This record gives sequence, C-alpha cells and structure tokens, in this order.
Amino acid sequence: MTRAAEELAYRIRWRAADVHPGSHRSRVAGSGEEFRGVVPLAVGRDARRIDLRASVADPFGRPWVREFRQRSRIPVVLLADLSRSMRFAGSVERFELTARFARALARGAFRRGDPFGFIGCDGAVRRELLLPPTLSRHAGEHVARQLRDLAVQGAAREASAQGLVQATRWLPRQRSLVFVVSDLYFDMALFEKMLKQLALHEVVVVLLADSLERAPPARWGLVRLADLENARERLVFLHPGLADRLAAAQQARHAGAAQMARRHGASLLVAQDGLNLAALARHFLARGGT
Repeated sequence: MTRAAEELAYRIRWRAADVHPGSHRSRVAGSGEEFRGVVPLAVGRDARRIDLRASVADPFGRPWVREFRQRSRIPVVLLADLSRSMRFAGSVERFELTARFARALARGAFRRGDPFGFIGCDGAVRRELLLPPTLSRHAGEHVARQLRDLAVQGAAREASAQGLVQATRWLPRQRSLVFVVSDLYFDMALFEKMLKQLALHEVVVVLLADSLERAPPARWGLVRLADLENARERLVFLHPGLADRLAAAQQARHAGAAQMARRHGASLLVAQDGLNLAALARHFLARGGT
C-alpha cells in the first residue's frame, strides 16, 4: 500500500447512538438487519414488517411488527499535542507522523461514513487548527497540510500541553472515538486530568517515541543535552552506563502511562521510531467489535 493511499481501520465495542446511518452497531431502531424485537404496530408504524405469530398470540388482537436496529455513524476526533517537545527530530519527525496519522484516520473515517474532526493543542487549543467533525473527504489532507506548514515555519511553540485538558469543550457531546497523539513529555498529573475529562469517550493514546531521545552516544565525555519540553540545556558527563539508565527510565515512564490509561478505560499504543498503521489496526481487530 502506498503512503498516499494509507488509511486506519478501526472498530468500536459499544453501540452508537447517532440517528444518522453509518457502519457501526447502534441502539437506534431503523432500517437494518439486526433484529431488536417485536413492538405494537402503533409503536413500530411499519406494516411491512408484520409479525403474524406475535399478532395472533396477542389477547387484545393488536397487530405486532418486527423492529430492527440500524447501523449508525460515530464522530472520530484526533487530539494532537503540538507542544515544543513534539518538534524533536530524531529517527523520525513527529509533526510529519502526526500529519500522516491525521490523513490515514480521516480516510478511514470517510470510508466508514464517520465525521472526522481535529483539535491541535499546545498551551491552549489552537483555534486556527480546530476542525469540527466533518464528512468532507478532504479533511485529512487539509489537516496534514496545516501541520506540515506549521513544521516548516519553525517558530518556537509553547512548552506547555495544557490545551489537552481544555479540548473537551470542542468535542462532540455524544460518545466518540478520540485518538490522542503525543510524546507524553509533560506531567503525568496533566495526563490523568485529560483522561478524566475524556471519560465519556473511547480514548486511544498513540505515544510517539524515538529511540534517539534517551540514547546519547555510549562514550565518555562532557556534552550538553537539552530538555525536550522546556528547551533548557544541561551539561552532562556521558559514560557507557548512562544510555542504559535513560532507556530504563523511558521504559518505566511508558509503563506507568499505560497503567494510568487502563485505569481510566483508555488504551495506550507506543509508536517507536515510526508509525505502523497495521499494528494500530490490529489493536481494534484483536478485541472484536464493529
């Protein structure tokens, strides 16, 4: 599959509640193939679905009809961390990965008839990068183009990712599938606050990790290392064991974030040195759903 044609396949385990037809199982009665039960004709109002057995068995002689559930659509929203640390360029460029993910997710949503939305955040929600859920087939390309332009500008971004906890006011009120793309280089208290505020929705956190972040050269000597979030530099004495300790610290941080996500009913997937859309799709396929 060429990168221009990439799309992310996903499915949900819960029943949608949107009255608009789509591709997901729902609780909404309508034109569909999933049998829901029988109801009096006065309720179902579709004489074409008359159920003779239920009608004959009714002691009051009321006609009964079969009722089915329709398949409905769900909003799909990408919540992107655009704080300063996301500009780190190591094995990969995070803004480029986020743009690629937005394009693939939007294409998958369009194929399933789901509206796609985007919210970009650093210290606050970036209004110019706000895209309400839309059925436009070009939504992903529009978001990807904005992110690439932002990367090319090279302007210093805010260190804070506080906007992630402000984004709920721009999310749909109905339950949605929300993807959060971030490197998680911020306080875990902020991460937990974000998860709590997104409790209404199904949340999938895609953690963009880079092997070069925590792996300085395994040699002896002095070197200046920069903090990815606040851009402050620190003089560090390098030795072969430092890289191992830094890698262990990163692994522990990822494990703690995954545990916190599970505690709040969310999923955390680590994308190390790239974006494997097939692996992300397997996350949904392995757990079942529609």
